[in-house]
Amino acid sequence: MPTLMKKPTLVLISGLLFLFLISLSLQAEQPEGKPKNIILMIGDGMGFNQHIAGAYWRCGQLGKQSYEQFPFHCGVTTFCARSTASVPPCYPGYEPEVFWIGLEGANLPTELTQTTDSTAAATAIYTGSKTLIDRLNIDPSGNRLETAGTVAHRQGKSIGVVTTVQTYDATPGCMAAHNIDRYHEEEILREMVYDSGLQVIIGSGHPERGRETAKFDGEKIEQREKFDYGDVGGEKLWGEMLAGEANGFMLVETTEDFQRVADAKVNVPQKIIGFPNVAQPIAPVDGMPDGDDSEEVKKVAGDVLGNQSPEKIPTLSLMSLTALNVLNQNENGFFVMIEGGAIDWACHARSPERVVMEQTAFAKAVDAVCGWVEQNSSWDETVLIVTSDHETSQLWGEGTYRDKNKDNKFETLNDVFLGFQPVQNNGKGKIPGMQFGFTNHTNSLVPLWAKGPNVRKFEKYYRGADEKAGKFWNFSGNYIDNTDIARFIINDCL
Repeated sequence: MPTLMKKPTLVLISGLLFLFLISLSLQAEQPEGKPKNIILMIGDGMGFNQHIAGAYWRCGQLGKQSYEQFPFHCGVTTFCARSTASVPPCYPGYEPEVFWIGLEGANLPTELTQTTDSTAAATAIYTGSKTLIDRLNIDPSGNRLETAGTVAHRQGKSIGVVTTVQTYDATPGCMAAHNIDRYHEEEILREMVYDSGLQVIIGSGHPERGRETAKFDGEKIEQREKFDYGDVGGEKLWGEMLAGEANGFMLVETTEDFQRVADAKVNVPQKIIGFPNVAQPIAPVDGMPDGDDSEEVKKVAGDVLGNQSPEKIPTLSLMSLTALNVLNQNENGFFVMIEGGAIDWACHARSPERVVMEQTAFAKAVDAVCGWVEQNSSWDETVLIVTSDHETSQLWGEGTYRDKNKDNKFETLNDVFLGFQPVQNNGKGKIPGMQFGFTNHTNSLVPLWAKGPNVRKFEKYYRGADEKAGKFWNFSGNYIDNTDIARFIINDCL
């Protein structure tokens, strides 16, 4: 006859079993863990139609690019403040029924809001607060705003910015700097270098602009005096960078040096500031269609790149991998912003060729970052957000309006709106059929894709749904506001 278990032992085992079951229950109710790494990739000026045009040029169809496979996808509103009056968190600055009345619907202001510029948009993305045009992380009343980058740095994470345009420009500058005026470029870059906590700063604007000037010896001094130091924070700051005396930053200038840092396994620098010695903005050398080297493609590439030597131009993909290798040394993780900054410039210039190449270069950088996550991290510890600060130029398909004077922009008094048309797919390596409505920014929805921990929590920030946009661009139609990106990063990632 088996010995009966003593009562105290039975009670102990029952208690342990009860605690174990409670523990399982609590684990099931706990939210997902926050990511170690946060990567925010911004296509400046990229609306849904810019994305579509780039996909047609690169792949000949939609659905083939890495970010198109991400588990979360929605729209984003981008309006900014119109006056010093604060914009309430739930203010309807985007109204679908207004947007779709015609091309003019993309820029109609409200009592409190207007179409944004990049500084106001970037401020919203990083701080969760609306502000006025031209302000970097300064609210309409003149108060400094704390950025998600500052929060990440305070938590012990490394922070960095990478862009294809100038480092002090709106989207990279707003990551960590504060200024009442975006055109105070030297002040902005000095704050980024000395007072922001940034450990990676990469962008265009090298003083030499790609000229062959190997050394600043006596014979070259006259040529040196002609250099433009405006994009590197002035001649004094540039001298500090060259001397290795700019707050511990190592200066990186050539494609070979970017590659060495990207590949390094030991002796990786702790802080880098990169100014590729090429003409600006950094040309989209990665902007070719996949596997297409036809004469038509070569001609488009030649027209865009001009007389620059592609092998001397680091791609956005390479610069991104360089930044990630430096930032990944921190065991606490990192927060980095990577920008395809010249999609916006191409749209301002109403250049179809440049639009698709800049868009493709940005998409390939997303591919490179996804590859880095899978090889060096994981989707369990890294979140990747791909989005835009605003749409530029009201890009649509051909036939959206009758362009009477053939100037490639819509003029209300002269041209005739015919109805919104989708961008036409002419096949891989062929410029899609498109029309530019305007030359500046618009109030259009922009896309957002996300992958990694907690991305479904974006759903709690939904502000509304634009059913027509959803049908036109093949997504749910649900949209958040750009301030909600900051809320997601700060509340759900940091």
